[in-house]
Amino acid sequence: MVSKNNLTKHQLEIIANVASVEAVKAYESRHKKKQQEIKSRNLRNTELLLKNYTKLKDLCDETIQEEIPDDYPDFSMENLTLESLTIYRKKTLMMMNHVDKMLVAYEWNCMRGSVEEKRRYNILKHRYLVGDKLTAKEIVTLHNIDQSTVYRDTKQAIKDMSILLFGIDAIDFH
Repeated sequence: MVSKNNLTKHQLEIIANVASVEAVKAYESRHKKKQQEIKSRNLRNTELLLKNYTKLKDLCDETIQEEIPDDYPDFSMENLTLESLTIYRKKTLMMMNHVDKMLVAYEWNCMRGSVEEKRRYNILKHRYLVGDKLTAKEIVTLHNIDQSTVYRDTKQAIKDMSILLFGIDAIDFH
């Protein structure tokens, strides 16, 4: 049987099947790209949290703990008031409490692991978590390792912390 546009029913089925397969491929590709973007954003955010850890902790030390209203508006210049700044400081406090809990979990896990895992935690601590941070060269001397090991361990520690902070979104299953 031939349709108005001179295509048989079989030809239309083939076209529909090919279109379906291509649509699924396009969807999966977009989904994979979106998941990769989320993972990259989580890694970037984890690194920023760790790089600014001591500054954020200092801010938290000055913040009085109060309840944050659920309906409080997101940050915008129109909402910028002394009250809103206090709210954002309190949100920082809540986030840093979460970061601290995950750091305790990470330390606990690393200290029960291999020598490399223990070193990885210590490198993370000396690079980001203490007041008198050490440079990569100072860490090289402290641990008697190569400088590339410092960067590799730092990168892995950030990945590990990202999983603890952001959960399953930070894991790459591909």
